[in-house]
Amino acid sequence: MPVARSTRRVALAVLGLLASLALAACGSSAATTSASTSAPPAASSATAAASTGSATAGTAAPASAEGARATGTANATPQALATGSPRAGIAPQRTSPLAPRANRSGFVVALDPGHGGDESGAAAYGIVERDSNLDMAQRVGEYLKAAGVQVYLTREDNGRATGLVTGSGDNRNATRNDLQTRVSAANRMGADVFVSLHSNGGDPSLRGVEVYYESRRPFADENYRLAQNLLDGALRGLANAGHPSNNRGIIDAACWRNFNGRCVGLFVLSPGGETTGPNGQPGPSKEATNMPAALLETLFISSPEDAALLADPAVRSSVAKGIADGILRYLGVPA
Repeated sequence: MPVARSTRRVALAVLGLLASLALAACGSSAATTSASTSAPPAASSATAAASTGSATAGTAAPASAEGARATGTANATPQALATGSPRAGIAPQRTSPLAPRANRSGFVVALDPGHGGDESGAAAYGIVERDSNLDMAQRVGEYLKAAGVQVYLTREDNGRATGLVTGSGDNRNATRNDLQTRVSAANRMGADVFVSLHSNGGDPSLRGVEVYYESRRPFADENYRLAQNLLDGALRGLANAGHPSNNRGIIDAACWRNFNGRCVGLFVLSPGGETTGPNGQPGPSKEATNMPAALLETLFISSPEDAALLADPAVRSSVAKGIADGILRYLGVPA
């Protein structure tokens, strides 16, 4: 969180001053080296709560946010990050809390282009959601990079994050593995936020923008604040392009759907722990995001009017800038 990050920097400055005073009193040069490297930065309260309150038993703890951020792992594969096997040359942690960062802002944003592979999402009027989501994520990412933010995309082509492109075998498991890979990779990257980008489908008369957040997480308030900034940004981008759109609001995904009397949330937003398997039976345990997350539904592909907007490159660029500005506003980074 921006406030926690500022507090940490102040704490480091105070520790440095106290260490200097102690050194002046004892006159020991050896103590200088020890005092300047021994105090780690304080973790954000939200990240700490996620690490201790929602971890799955038997699951290795993810790399620290600061450690992942210092290594410059923007090109690491989702598979390597999710399985705890980073690519060669990636340091496991920072050697000093004051080591220079690869990005100017110090923030890492995980952008998740929804769907992938044979799981193509909504499709109508020449727009395929899988492809549209990836293009939008790439556009948003460029605006974020221009502001000095490190960006990680959970997939960079039209395949699944896991590489499971075909529909052979158990497609339910393929989709679950895909989604888990995205979440786990974002955790390994030490991302500050996780933003899943989608477009809607359904009744052709429905139009507009909506955002999902999850109220059952330790940082539910931050999830909501992120969702609000995303909603405001997307709507502003549409208005700036000359196409004001319907504000469909912020929706709690805690009970996204009801399955045999049991509430089921959106996988990438929901808490960790037991999942629902086939026929309502308990499924495998899942790892949840260690950071605030939200899922943005930009316009309805099933609406001919909204689909026409999604097909317009100028509108897409304006919306992408609006989304990026919303993320930057949430992080407290100048746009």
